[in-house]
Amino acid sequence: MSRLLVYVLGIPLSAAERDRTYRNLIGELTGTEAAARLRNSVQHNTEKAGALLAAQGIFAVAGTFALDHGWPKAPVLTSMLLMFIGSLLVLSILRATVGMYAPENADASQLIFHMLLGRIARFNVALYLTFIAIILLVLAALSFVG
Repeated sequence: MSRLLVYVLGIPLSAAERDRTYRNLIGELTGTEAAARLRNSVQHNTEKAGALLAAQGIFAVAGTFALDHGWPKAPVLTSMLLMFIGSLLVLSILRATVGMYAPENADASQLIFHMLLGRIARFNVALYLTFIAIILLVLAALSFVG
């Protein structure tokens, strides 16, 4: 079960696995270089979150269209609810933060790494919710047509 959760969330669950992942990710980089690498990863994750939010907006419009045109309400409303929850997760990734700019007496790369893990987990859950929401819209369309 934990392997499934690791797969779904996309992050290591145990402290030992997170430490090993952190060490593998930063390798022999200096603290400044490690922080820069991790900030780039956070930026990449943020860019993906923005793209997912745009896609969710398109499918929210599709859900509204479906309701206006008499598609079955249960799957469409469930789809829209999942899309809403997913968009809240994505918005939590896009919110402004200065957490990755740690004070000088803290290990910036460790703080950034933990921020990245949280964002990766939220992104992946939002992505799966969006996928399920799209499947529900497809099923609603098929039942409306068929």
